Amino acid sequence: MTPNLIVRIAVLALVALIGSAPTVAAQGLGIKFGPTFATFSSESLDFKTRTGLHGGLFFGGNRDGVLGVQTEVNWLRKKVQGPSIRIDYLQVPVLLRLNAGASSASGFSAYGIAGPAVELKIADEIEGVTLDDGFEGADVSLVFGGGFEVARFIVEGRYEKGLRRINNTFNGTADIKKQAFTILFGIRFR
Repeated sequence: MTPNLIVRIAVLALVALIGSAPTVAAQGLGIKFGPTFATFSSESLDFKTRTGLHGGLFFGGNRDGVLGVQTEVNWLRKKVQGPSIRIDYLQVPVLLRLNAGASSASGFSAYGIAGPAVELKIADEIEGVTLDDGFEGADVSLVFGGGFEVARFIVEGRYEKGLRRINNTFNGTADIKKQAFTILFGIRFR
């Protein structure tokens, strides 16, 4: 999959999201934020995890029903050390959500989520230096997780597995892929 194709898919997903925003927002709207622990993997490089940030808006989820679709617009900062790398992404996941528990917003509800996410690179840095062509402009990930809601407060854990290499391959450079575990705290407005 070429970066241009991924960008086109992301733009189409955003247009679809904007077009369905009133319907989706009626099913749920809120914010989530928390730490993310990224791991970059490569055959020839050894990276150590550093704490990054994850924050964004979510739409949908159908908390009142058993099954729903949840879309998010997130800002991610993923960081590792050895060498020190920081990459910022705009992430748009489309997640299938399975709900269990009370359907009222003031009750207890547990849920599971799974689905794909498109991540567009906003900025990057290696050892404090910005490289224009150091990393690919987009990645595709699979997201799996679960959490619970009590009286509109949310606690969620999720795992993301990147499917593509994130570095531009230069002569002799090994492919780098990413994965992350994230703990999110949030508030549902509807």
